Amino acid sequence: MVLKDCSRCMVYTPQGKPLGGAEVMHTKDYISLYFEISGLQDVRMRTVVDFYDDRVGMIRAVCGLVIRRNPTFPATPHPWMADCEILEVKDSLQRQQDIRARVDINIGFDSERHGPFYGTIENISAGGFFVKTTMPLDRNERISFQYSFRTAVRTFQAKVIRMQRIKDEYGYGCCFLDLNENAEAVIREYVYKVLKEREKKRRQ
Repeated sequence: MVLKDCSRCMVYTPQGKPLGGAEVMHTKDYISLYFEISGLQDVRMRTVVDFYDDRVGMIRAVCGLVIRRNPTFPATPHPWMADCEILEVKDSLQRQQDIRARVDINIGFDSERHGPFYGTIENISAGGFFVKTTMPLDRNERISFQYSFRTAVRTFQAKVIRMQRIKDEYGYGCCFLDLNENAEAVIREYVYKVLKEREKKRRQ
């Protein structure tokens, strides 16, 4: 079995465009996908799926999908589902604990003690991030920011767990707080996407 601990994926159309995210349920013998989107149709197709596995990493695979209406809808929130068979693994990106991606996100924050401030997130993982700013913060201080890692803008809560002085600025290692499964999956997808694009550029 290719998947070890996977709960999220991104499904693409045969033309290579994103079809939508889906929840993943898998055992040794089968994989089922549950779509959050509506407007699909009963179809059998061969296409690419990016699986975000917490133990293995990101796995890009060619899959055979049989998409059909979810017989348990509306008792469950997913109107469509798919039986999925992995036909070929195209690529994989290993997950090393909470794998981090180097980024350059200039964004506004809000502190419970010091009010609004601006900072630059320099790396990020599903567990937390490192931000540089001119604002002095305290250890264990709670901060928040809004950002769109996928499509919708979300509010993320975090706590400062380590500090360092960097010339005229401060660097803070922060851990995310109260992430639900969907928000965590959104960040993981973003991290894997950044690393995938960087690896693609490196190979060119």
